[in-house]
Amino acid sequence: MAIELPPALADDWHRHGGRTDERSLSLATITAETTVFEHRPTADALERLRDDGEIPARSLFTVDLQLAPPLSVIGLSAADALEMAAPNAREGFVETLEADGIVVGDERASEFIDRPDGSIGHLTVFEVAYPTDSGVAADGGTDTDTDPTAIAAEAHVAVWPAGDAYVMAGGVLPLEAPDGAEVLAAALDVDPARDREAIVDLFRGLELEARDGPTEPE
Repeated sequence: MAIELPPALADDWHRHGGRTDERSLSLATITAETTVFEHRPTADALERLRDDGEIPARSLFTVDLQLAPPLSVIGLSAADALEMAAPNAREGFVETLEADGIVVGDERASEFIDRPDGSIGHLTVFEVAYPTDSGVAADGGTDTDTDPTAIAAEAHVAVWPAGDAYVMAGGVLPLEAPDGAEVLAAALDVDPARDREAIVDLFRGLELEARDGPTEPE
């Protein structure tokens, strides 16, 4: 089921889109229901930056990850298997970014993180190059892509156990505006510190209660 944003973020962010994907991993099937949220105050600028992408340059996302058969069938809990689940969650996230034309570069961070409620998850932060529409940017480029119309950005993804499944969340944020596009740059309002704080607010306020997963046939 789709996971909504915490109330503290609801005023400044709205649903941009969603998708459901399935992938096979060894003997299990993973179903990922992703919801993407766009920053309401800069939505027009984000659309002008790139109007054909599924993932805005400033966005939050939530993912409900269900496994079939459940881990409990083989005697594991989601918390027990977090170290195994985290790399697969990262891989799926990277594939989603790359499918949208976003170039994923080096990891800036990879670490376990605690929530105020004591839940332990795993966070990865990637350098990314976010593509812009042709003609938006002038000179310049990024370290992670040779395309002069791409801007430097950052992608955060974290995963937590939730009952017999997992919850993922994170976001993408711009680190710069396109060169030679002063009006758009002003409207885009690049502010990495503010955007990172929004991602932290998402992590802190996300509901991690056990979620209903696929049922096994009798």
